[in-house]
Amino acid sequence: MELKSVAGHVESAESPERGQWANKAEFILSCIGLSVGIGNIWRFPFLAYQNGGGAFLLPYVILMVLVGKPMYFMEVAVGQFTSLGPMSIWRCVGAAMVVVSLIVAVYYNVILAYTVFYMAQSFRSVLPWQDCFEWWGADPDTCYVRSSSVERCVSTEMNLIREYTNVTNVTNGVLLAVDNMTAVVPNDVFTARFNSCTNATQTASQQFWERYVLNITSGIEDLGVVRWDLSLCLLASWVVVFLCLMKGVKSTGKVVYFTATFPYLVLIILLVKGVTLPGAVEGIKYFIIPQWDRLLEVDIWRKAAEQLFYSLGISWGGIIMFGSYNKFSNAVHRDALFVSTMDFITSIIGGIVIFSVLGNMSTELGIDIKDVAKAGQGLAFVAYPEALSRLVVPQLWSFLFFFMLFLLGLDSEFALLETFLTAFYDEFPRSRHYKIPLTFGICVLCFLLGLPCVMQGGQYILNLMDTYAGGGAVLFIAICEIVGLMWLYGVRRFCADLKLMLGHEIGWYWKASWLVLSPCILGFLFIYGLVKHKPITYDDTVAYPTWADGVGWFLAMLSMAQIPIWGVIVLLKNWKNPRKAFQPERRWGPGDPAEMELYRSTRNGGGVTNLGFQGGDKYTHY
Repeated sequence: MELKSVAGHVESAESPERGQWANKAEFILSCIGLSVGIGNIWRFPFLAYQNGGGAFLLPYVILMVLVGKPMYFMEVAVGQFTSLGPMSIWRCVGAAMVVVSLIVAVYYNVILAYTVFYMAQSFRSVLPWQDCFEWWGADPDTCYVRSSSVERCVSTEMNLIREYTNVTNVTNGVLLAVDNMTAVVPNDVFTARFNSCTNATQTASQQFWERYVLNITSGIEDLGVVRWDLSLCLLASWVVVFLCLMKGVKSTGKVVYFTATFPYLVLIILLVKGVTLPGAVEGIKYFIIPQWDRLLEVDIWRKAAEQLFYSLGISWGGIIMFGSYNKFSNAVHRDALFVSTMDFITSIIGGIVIFSVLGNMSTELGIDIKDVAKAGQGLAFVAYPEALSRLVVPQLWSFLFFFMLFLLGLDSEFALLETFLTAFYDEFPRSRHYKIPLTFGICVLCFLLGLPCVMQGGQYILNLMDTYAGGGAVLFIAICEIVGLMWLYGVRRFCADLKLMLGHEIGWYWKASWLVLSPCILGFLFIYGLVKHKPITYDDTVAYPTWADGVGWFLAMLSMAQIPIWGVIVLLKNWKNPRKAFQPERRWGPGDPAEMELYRSTRNGGGVTNLGFQGGDKYTHY
């Protein structure tokens, strides 16, 4: 049987050729689809608001310039240079990326299922979360609809103190005191306000989310039963993913023309609508006005770094995978700059869209915006839907918003699953003959693994997976990745590879980031996160048992442990000559045979370069 070498990957003549993007637009749109996801709309705006507004944006921009853009460029470049997915480039880091992508793909589609559910509910004549309807199980004693005439009794006392703090001519009144603040309130005002306030504790939108959509239990110890309606929405999401992925980049490359562009149309429509609403400016101020005294808080920088990696998709494997389908001479540095900039611009627009509408709601109800805004999923499925329900034709705005979220998440789901599939195809080239059945099998498996997340206690599982599998583990993988490439493989060798690919030398900015800035910054933030680690909670109210924290660490170790495990295996295989484990394999290089020949004729040899980069046989190790 005739054999050929493609970037160190041995394939038979019977193996189908590896796919490529039909044009550059497909690659750019796919990268934008990966980087611009649901997190840009619900996670970034609230993190900015919660962590000092503009004081959060500044660390985010600094980290974007010093770490984000260089690492994005590095990942696309190494994928483009080798025409291979992450696991076939290096065993340790590549395996960790593939594992973390598969874990996240399982629970990420559950979030898409929620958007499908809300899209379906948007077709009702009256949006269910507009009122405390009995048909979905609202509790009349605890549920209320926010309006300018409704005040919660728990807030009445503080509001009265604020109103009467500087009033001194009250003769017949009631003395109120809260947190060193006192005021004398007229008896008639006190009686009228407390007689008209409500003891209800949850808004209609919050109860609809918790009681009807999730039917959530009291904790992870009680998972309850599978929610059949959510499981059907999850099934629908996986069917869409399968139909779009079944032919690999040939099918997703066409789908992204819609999925990566239409959300921007909706975002612009929501932006125009939002900024023209009364009170929108006040909401936007909460988003962008800086609190400079918080700029030196290390925790803000750590959260900015986590959001940066979460948003751009660095160290998940998807960027390398997309880059591997590029032509060898593609101007990858320009693409990296463009996509990372688009991601940041989208996050800013998303924040303005969200907080302009929340500002309008705050103004109409006469309440502080901090009492309106919710974190994470609470922002997407509680606060913002409630705000949209107050607009004219709320069904239309609601559908557009959740359809936009679905498309944003769909692109990211493509990348997560395609990372695993590409790794499989690269390791077993003949399997490309069976793309459709393999894709179907993986989608079915992920659907089954995701079913626990749509149980009544599934939110606790989803929160656990997101915190551990998609948090600190990614920073650890990023550190190992950049140290492996720039210190073991060698920054000079890597830059020489880029020169061969791009036709010119790259600037000192990239080298300084790769060699010093990124490893130091990421290492510090990762260690800080470990030292400051706190036991996980749900919504800051429900504590997890100790065993659940252990399960979370196990999920994190599933990916992180791949690095030392495979490193030991490589060293054991090369125990007679350990230096061999630190050198690229003889077949390491470009995927195109002509470029490979040029690479061999120009490369310099020897030296300690990288642990197991194509280190000895068909496999890559690090």
